[in-house]
Amino acid sequence: MILKGSQRANGADLAVHLMNSFDNERVEIAQVYGTVADDLMGAFAEFEAVAQGTKAEKYLYSLSINPPDELTREQYFEAIEAIENRLGLSGQPRAVVFHVKADKHGVPREHCHVVWSRIDVENMKAIHLAHDKRKLMDMACELAHQYGLDLPPGLKAWEGRQRHEKDALEPTLAEKAQQDQTGITPDQRRAEITSCYEQADTAQAFINALEQKGYVLARGDRRGFVVVDKFADVHSLTRYIKGHKAKDISARLAPLKPEDLPTVDQAKEIVRRRKQAREEGEGERRRQDSDQRCRKAEEALAAGHAERRAELLQKEQELLTRQQEEKLSLHAAQAREAGGLLFRMRSAVADLIGRAPGLRSVLGHIQKLTHLDPKERHQLEHDALARRHAREKLDIARQKRMQARVETREIQALQKALRRKAHQARKLDNKAQQDFYDAARDQGLWRKREFKEGDLSVEFNDAAEFVEGVDRAGEAEEEDHAPDWKHRADDLAKSHRPKHGHKPKRPKGFGHRRDDE
Repeated sequence: MILKGSQRANGADLAVHLMNSFDNERVEIAQVYGTVADDLMGAFAEFEAVAQGTKAEKYLYSLSINPPDELTREQYFEAIEAIENRLGLSGQPRAVVFHVKADKHGVPREHCHVVWSRIDVENMKAIHLAHDKRKLMDMACELAHQYGLDLPPGLKAWEGRQRHEKDALEPTLAEKAQQDQTGITPDQRRAEITSCYEQADTAQAFINALEQKGYVLARGDRRGFVVVDKFADVHSLTRYIKGHKAKDISARLAPLKPEDLPTVDQAKEIVRRRKQAREEGEGERRRQDSDQRCRKAEEALAAGHAERRAELLQKEQELLTRQQEEKLSLHAAQAREAGGLLFRMRSAVADLIGRAPGLRSVLGHIQKLTHLDPKERHQLEHDALARRHAREKLDIARQKRMQARVETREIQALQKALRRKAHQARKLDNKAQQDFYDAARDQGLWRKREFKEGDLSVEFNDAAEFVEGVDRAGEAEEEDHAPDWKHRADDLAKSHRPKHGHKPKRPKGFGHRRDDE
């Protein structure tokens, strides 16, 4: 179980983030406790309003609970109670939200978000949270043992009950760069190559298993055997076979002769041809699939927005219908009461007191305190009903504004996800093109040209004469051969060379005149 907590402000933005249904397959508001509002935006607005009476800037404490296995709702709330008791947030207003989100393997997993108000209303100050990170790590260990969950290596080391043996490769700078470009970690690559080695009983079977995974076994320049992956990157074979010594690997692959295996350059060319053959026609299909996924995502998001707007509209219509029924009921009840004898008598007495100054001065305040005037009571009932209806309409309007903000955030998240996917697709295309050029260079298709003495100047003169010939087409009949660039440069230098015995004039206003001149 992993617990991550932090103190923060800006409850409106946090509410929009927690209500974002695009990044989550399911959003469930399980509990809103200690507030008048029953939605996140309203509850966090109340938290902020209370915090205005203090100097606290970060008036919220946000916690995420991410268990490795599924928990029941009772277990979740039991864990929440234990955590808030350890942090000193018992009895504070809180909101509990459950998200269902797909992990890196595409499997939907549920996790929980809890947001507390840090403001102690009785003392009007924020609750001090000291060493909350340590407390959360301790609680994660305790809850994992309580519910029979596996601890991640970091928490095992924190708990100090067993030593964590590091099983992952320590990636080099080159491997980190390859991981950034390809998205494949060294551990994943080692798992694939190790699986091929352990499943194969002969050397040829090992080569065939590697080919199915997209690898090519080659003979290295400095090592006995290397592996070239589908991105044309070269890796040491013994480094990427887990749990087997180098001498055992060499003994199993001893039947392979060096001439039976391709060189590194030949292996790269094999990978390039495979990739080129595999990617023929896939570019258009990827674009079509991408466009189709974009349309489906936009349609699904629009359908979700329409469904939520329809629910809110239905809620608004039900509210308006109920308010109209309440108005009609109140009007009918007051009309029935107004037709009675007692109502007419009390109204007549109230009118008499209102018309007679003497009676009004003596009995007016008594009448107001005891509400003897039924017409005045009817007006008070009507005003109270109107005020309640206005509050309910304001609440509906606030929910509409929140719904609009959530829709805007979800649309932005969709656009960001589409841009990220398009960028990844462009990176793959650019990588494929670069691999093609690298393979061509490795095969010597870009050969270095060697020029003999004078060849470069001849080619340069030919190019220059071709350009000059375009402008001097009329002079071609008079001259058998146009002067090359070297002769033209000499002629230009002679034309600007000063005559013998004449010094070039120095421009006025520049330099320093010497006395011996």
